[in-house]
Amino acid sequence: MSDTEEFLFLDLALQKQTGNVKKMENLKKNVEWKVTEMKKKQKQKFMEEWKHPEQMDAKDPASLQQCLGPGCVYPTRPGSKYCSDDCGMKLAANRIYKILPQRIEQWKKSPCIAEEHGKKMLERIHREQQDTQTHLKDMERHFHELEAIILRGKQQAVCNDEESTKGDRGSGCLQIFCVSCGQPTSMHAALRHMERCFTKYECKSSFGSSYPTCIEGATRLFCDIYDPQSKRYCKRLQVLCPEHSTDPKVPDDEVCGCPLVHNVFELTDNFCHLPKRLCNYHYCWEKLRRAEVDLERVRALQKLEELNEQEHKVRTSMMNRAGLVALMLHQTIQHDPLTTDLRSRVDS
Repeated sequence: MSDTEEFLFLDLALQKQTGNVKKMENLKKNVEWKVTEMKKKQKQKFMEEWKHPEQMDAKDPASLQQCLGPGCVYPTRPGSKYCSDDCGMKLAANRIYKILPQRIEQWKKSPCIAEEHGKKMLERIHREQQDTQTHLKDMERHFHELEAIILRGKQQAVCNDEESTKGDRGSGCLQIFCVSCGQPTSMHAALRHMERCFTKYECKSSFGSSYPTCIEGATRLFCDIYDPQSKRYCKRLQVLCPEHSTDPKVPDDEVCGCPLVHNVFELTDNFCHLPKRLCNYHYCWEKLRRAEVDLERVRALQKLEELNEQEHKVRTSMMNRAGLVALMLHQTIQHDPLTTDLRSRVDS
């Protein structure tokens, strides 16, 4: 071979060797890419199975665990520790039968401070209930006594003497400002003007409830007239409701009949004999006295309701304190068997 032919042969051999190296490099890159893709797919599949264990358990029966029910050999349901609800109920019942007697014995050995406080609170509530019941009975008795006094006052004779009414004539020139509207009015008609003015402003507001009043043994407390527009029952005092009741027209021969007092609070056996139409000192005294008694009765009934609610809360807490759930979830550890009272006492 000549030098030219030898050079061409060597060049072809080098080209073939270079092509083989490139093919190996490309093949190596393809294998590495496929291995990487397979690892990604396996990782993604593992993450999906980890996020959805129920699907994994359903697809792979060998991965299901045995039911925790007593004596049960069946596999668990997907996403549960039991094969059925009955096995869970049986296991819970066995735990209660095993743990509850010990907790009850521990509860009996050590005294509960909250239980003692609850008993003292119940005693206090019972005393207040008895006092409120006594006060309510006194107000009911006072209610009937007031009605008897009003009846006696109406039976008095009317006195039309000029000397009895001349004391009011001197106050006609004096004026006073109304507390509701601020307009000046004479002293002679101040009480009447203020009462009418207050009634006019009181009618603009309403006090109602969705249910009528149902109190056993109570008479003449609330108005309880149904309003079809607001769909509520009026809860003003019946004797003071200006919206659903009006004062009757006073005849000329009706006596005032207000019981007179001495030193502001001492009652006497005398009554006001002036005509009710002309008496400016005792205007609407019957309505105001009745409203005062009714208001005290309402306050007593409201306090009784609050005391009953407090008693219900205390009894409910005492029942729940020694209930099944509380005994199973809470436990008092007594480290010293000789000490039964676990309360901390301050040394004197």
